[in-house]
Amino acid sequence: MIYYVSYFFFKLLSALFFPLTVTGRGNLPAGQGFIIASNHISNMDPFILGIASRRRLSYVAKDSLFYNKFLRYLLYRVDAFPVKRGGADFRAMRETLRRLKKGAPIVLFPEGTRQTTGVERKIHEGIGFIVAKAGVPVIPAYIKDSEKVLPPGGRILKRHRVTVIFGEPLHFAKHQSYSDIAHQVMERVSSLAMDAPARANIFS
Repeated sequence: MIYYVSYFFFKLLSALFFPLTVTGRGNLPAGQGFIIASNHISNMDPFILGIASRRRLSYVAKDSLFYNKFLRYLLYRVDAFPVKRGGADFRAMRETLRRLKKGAPIVLFPEGTRQTTGVERKIHEGIGFIVAKAGVPVIPAYIKDSEKVLPPGGRILKRHRVTVIFGEPLHFAKHQSYSDIAHQVMERVSSLAMDAPARANIFS
């Protein structure tokens, strides 16, 4: 119930503050688990991907967000679960694999924390491990201009159009190294940036 209330709430916010231009939605598989691997430039990104995909997604969120009881309650109700920063969190990895095997789509940000610009940042190889173990398709995704709606450290939404591009599914062999998988995923995410249109006007 809370998930769908949240979905429509953020869909309303999107209509008011950040109308979406979405391409490649048809690349999202039906009837199976898959991973959406995206760049991360704003705290709005998980919600933007949920609206853009029109799917019920699960999210990995930093564990510090779960310290507050009320926020923890909300996060669990919108299918988020915690991950510890600064090292391999095997509990979070097991939970990710469990959900994927049950057919749930999972959003992962290979860069970890949000970045201030672009997608050329340090890549966490945990996504390579998860992809190799789960054997599910990876959908590269690129979000453009969400940081103009809510910049890092910002608390007030600003009006600006946001572009979301879902790339074609990527498939990897289980014997591929985790590092190779992680870098190939982010290379594809980076290449999607070339397809994102430049928009000077917020609602053009």
